[in-house]
Amino acid sequence: MTKFITFKPIGEILQEAGLITSPQLEVALRDQTYYQDMRLGEILALRGWVKQDTADFFVQEWFKLVNQRIEHPIGFYLQKAGLLTEQDIKFILIELNRHSLRFGDTAVRQGLIKPGTVNFFIQNLFPSQLRNSRSIEQHKPKREQRITSDDITYWAIMSNDKVTSS
Repeated sequence: MTKFITFKPIGEILQEAGLITSPQLEVALRDQTYYQDMRLGEILALRGWVKQDTADFFVQEWFKLVNQRIEHPIGFYLQKAGLLTEQDIKFILIELNRHSLRFGDTAVRQGLIKPGTVNFFIQNLFPSQLRNSRSIEQHKPKREQRITSDDITYWAIMSNDKVTSS
């Protein structure tokens, strides 16, 4: 059964992919109220939480890829999303042959990508492989997602700048 994916907001997709946290999304959405001419992906990239290439990939290409089911290796998609470089992929390919692991497992083991991000790509682009794949480090406890003091400081400065410049 083919699953057709419909539009989701970029913030929701990036959260599901494990690329941003809920507090980061909240802060970026607040920023967007002050910078209405900026897209959410631009704000997230400006804050350094995702690369601009990654935000653009999910806005411009994600739904087409998911709905067309043109299959390339997972590394192709991770590189296209700006999450891995060509060098990273070469390194992963060498390592996965050495340790007899799958590509995603090797990328996670090498610290190049988060387990939740690999699972997100597998779930959406390779659903038939879900039953065959090991759940990549799903048993690790999730860290709490809190707004940091840096977020609060940044928000206070941005709010103050907006109030004083009006």
